[in-house]
Amino acid sequence: MWIDHNSFSAERDHDKEHDDGLLDIIHGSDNVTVSWNTFEDHFKGSLVDHSDKNSGEDTGHLKVTYPHHHFSDVYSRIPILRFGTGHFYNNYVRGAGTAAHSRRGAQTHVENNVFRTTKIAVTTGRSSDVDGYANLRRNDLGCAATEISRTRTFTSPPYSWSAGPVSSVVASVTAQAGAGRL
Repeated sequence: MWIDHNSFSAERDHDKEHDDGLLDIIHGSDNVTVSWNTFEDHFKGSLVDHSDKNSGEDTGHLKVTYPHHHFSDVYSRIPILRFGTGHFYNNYVRGAGTAAHSRRGAQTHVENNVFRTTKIAVTTGRSSDVDGYANLRRNDLGCAATEISRTRTFTSPPYSWSAGPVSSVVASVTAQAGAGRL
């Protein structure tokens, strides 16, 4: 499945439990690429797996890729991943509380991203009794912290890709991501 060049937004006038995520990938979905989208003004960006208790359906699935996004004033779930594997690269994240979040044994490879006014760029714990794994490569964290308790061998997804340089991420993503921009 490929989800490409969309603009997702809501509002933050309610508390974080009022709405669910802007884009959720759930119930054993597999081989999903989410690319060149904008996510704005919401508490929850993108959830991959809907529950800590869904390992039976989701283990061995939920292989996702997130290249070339602009996340602006999205508080969390940029994305949150449980059980699967995620590749998060060439994204611009601005104004987040917690961005990339790997838990329940999920493995995330985070490379060539730019984080601005973000508190926690990458975490492998928080709100779960089983941590995930995260590997970082060539990110510009700005002043963001990381909370990585575990790393693993998922550093090269099973497909060809070319991550652009960190120095061009902001210009590229702000000019080309979102609906109507090809």
